[in-house]
Amino acid sequence: MHLASLPTKVAKMQKVHCQTLDELSIAIEAAGPDALYRGQTDNYTRSDGSPSLTTSFSRHGCVPDLMLRWYHYARQALRRYVRGWNGSFDMATDQAILQHYGWISFFLDATGDPHVGAWFASHQFTLDELGDLVEDCFEDPVLLFSKAASFKPVDSIGHLYVISRKSLRASGIGAVHLSEIATTEGSPRYVRQDAYMVGPIDQNGLAVDHVAYYITAPSSVLAAFADSLTTEFLFPEPTEDPIFKELLAMPWEKVGDLGPGIDAFRRSLALPEYKSHVTKHMPANSAMYRRFWLIDVPRDPADTARLNHVLCGSALYHGTSELQLSLPRISQLLSDSDGLIVESDVLIYHGMGTTYGKGVMVRKKDDGIIQISEFGVEHPGLQIRGTGVFPGIHYRIEADGTWQRVVQPEDCDCGTDAHEEHVRLLGRVEDGMEHGYIIMSEPGIYLQQGVTRASDPAVLCSVSEQ
Repeated sequence: MHLASLPTKVAKMQKVHCQTLDELSIAIEAAGPDALYRGQTDNYTRSDGSPSLTTSFSRHGCVPDLMLRWYHYARQALRRYVRGWNGSFDMATDQAILQHYGWISFFLDATGDPHVGAWFASHQFTLDELGDLVEDCFEDPVLLFSKAASFKPVDSIGHLYVISRKSLRASGIGAVHLSEIATTEGSPRYVRQDAYMVGPIDQNGLAVDHVAYYITAPSSVLAAFADSLTTEFLFPEPTEDPIFKELLAMPWEKVGDLGPGIDAFRRSLALPEYKSHVTKHMPANSAMYRRFWLIDVPRDPADTARLNHVLCGSALYHGTSELQLSLPRISQLLSDSDGLIVESDVLIYHGMGTTYGKGVMVRKKDDGIIQISEFGVEHPGLQIRGTGVFPGIHYRIEADGTWQRVVQPEDCDCGTDAHEEHVRLLGRVEDGMEHGYIIMSEPGIYLQQGVTRASDPAVLCSVSEQ
C-alpha cells in the first residue's frame, strides 16, 4: 500500500503495515488530530479476527476487598495532591490511579502522544516476585515480597491502534485527558504518558468501529519513532511522582512466615516497581501488619468501659453507601453498653507517619449525646506502641430513633467528609446485622461473615512484652 495516498478520514478500520520509519511517520500523520493511540506488543483478536481491546477488569475480574481498598486510596491520593479536586464522583479520574499503578479498572488506557504509543508497542512488560530478607526499625528480621516490573525491547512486530475520538463521542464513550488531575507538585506517570481513560467499556471490549487504523511495524521501527522515551521517564520514581510515593507508603501485610521469628509480608497494594524500594533497614513508617483486634490487646486496668465490638473486612469498611440516620440495632447496642467499636481487619493509612487508623468508635456522653470518632494505633515496624482516639463529631439519638447532628466545642474541625463516612459505615453495619452477615460470635463481639476472628499471637506477644 502507498501510505502517502492513505485517506485522512475512514469509515472503518484500515490495517496498515509500515516497514520503515518514514512509512510509520506518514501513517501516524494521516491519523490527524482526531487520534488517540494504544500500543501493544501482542495483538489479541476476537473470533472474527478483529482486534480485541478489553479493559483490565474484563481480563482479570474483580476482587472486592482489594478493589474497594484501591478505590479508597486512589481518591485519598487525588484529594491530597490535586489542587481543586472536590471529591465529586467521576469514574474516569477515580479509576485512573487504579489503571496506571497496577490495579484494574473499567477503562481502556490510551495516549494522545503517538511516540508513547509506539514505545509501548515495542517494549514487553514483565512482572516477577522478589523476596528480600531485611530488618524492621527494631532490627527484627522480616521477609518482604514485592513486584519487580520491567519493560524490555522486543524483536518482533508491534501493534499500534489508532482510536477515533470523534467516533467515541458519537457513541457516548468518554475519553478523559488525565491532565485534569495533574498534581500541584511533581509529575505522575499518567501525565508523563499523556494518558487518556477511554470508557467505561463493557466486558466485550472497545468496538472495532472506533479503531480508525490498526498499524503494525517492526518493533525496531516503533522504538525509533519513540525516540528518547525510557522507562525512567514514563514511570518516574516516588521522588518525582507524589501519587506513587503515596501508594508505596501503604502498610505491609503478613502472608506467612519462614519459621519461628521471621514473618513474611507483601504490600497491602501490590504495586509493580521498576526499581526496588526495599532497604536493608526499613524505616519506622513501614508498618508490617499482623492481624490483631483491639479486644485482644491488653487494656489499661483503669479503663472499665463496656464496649461492643464489630469486626469487619476492608470491603465493608471502605465501601460506599447512602447516609443512614435511623440505626435501631446500633442504638440498641449503645443502650446496653458504654459504646461500640467497628474495627477493620487492616490498618488504614492516613499519611501520618507511624500512626494509622483501625476503626470507628461510638461513645456515649452526658445528656444523651454520642461521639463518633476514628481510633488509631501507633504502629512502627512490626510493633504496636499504643492506641488512641482522634477528634470526632457528635450526634443525639432522638425519641423517634433518628440520629441528629449536634455541634459541640470539641468537634473536629478538619473540614473533610471523613466524619460523614464514619456514619455511613455505621449504616453498612446496621444493614449487615439486619441481613445476617454480621452476627454475634460471642457476648459483646459481632463478626462479619468470612472475617477471621483470631489475632496473630506474635503481635499480641510483642505488645505484652513492652
